[in-house]
Amino acid sequence: MAAMATPSYAQLGNLRNVLPGAGRASASTPEAFVAEATETTKLVMIAAALIASAASESPNKDALKAQIDAIETASSPGDLQAQKAQFDANIATINQNAADAEQLQAIYDRADARQKQLMLTAAYNFSIGMIRNADLAQQAPGMIRSVGTNPMQVTRLGQLRTLGGLLTDQVQATRSMAGPMRALLSKGGVEVPANPSASDAKPVTDDLFG
Repeated sequence: MAAMATPSYAQLGNLRNVLPGAGRASASTPEAFVAEATETTKLVMIAAALIASAASESPNKDALKAQIDAIETASSPGDLQAQKAQFDANIATINQNAADAEQLQAIYDRADARQKQLMLTAAYNFSIGMIRNADLAQQAPGMIRSVGTNPMQVTRLGQLRTLGGLLTDQVQATRSMAGPMRALLSKGGVEVPANPSASDAKPVTDDLFG
């Protein structure tokens, strides 16, 4: 895990220069780490689903809402791991149809007002989630080593390993998307908060779907 997380974090080493958030996500206990990593993993998964739907040539609103519901109701790291294949598919769709700022802005320009708001919400949440992911992925190996010395924490160790893997995968999958997301947010007049780790995500409400 340490070998995976460190290079991935390094690849996002300039992320705060692209997305001007200065805060660092930090969890002092295994329990806090699980809670925060679960939240930020969900945040990025849902944002990816929204962006992929916007970028898709044949978006399916009902399928999108079902995806989001499955992510939101996931109650364990294992439940989130079960959503990884769909996340990977969403990232593939984004990379195919909206891999750079010009493509993403063209999709935004064609969208109606509701779809534009959905895209801006997704880009905002994606951006703060990317920053949190990078910080937490860097912390994961140390947290795993610490818990691994306690035989009473076997269950927690499994959760940490699963979340550490998901965080690292998300960092690797999204590291090229910081620039396009910043460009989209700028076009929509939305700023990334100064402290992403202490900022609330924007809610994805049913009225945004129409």
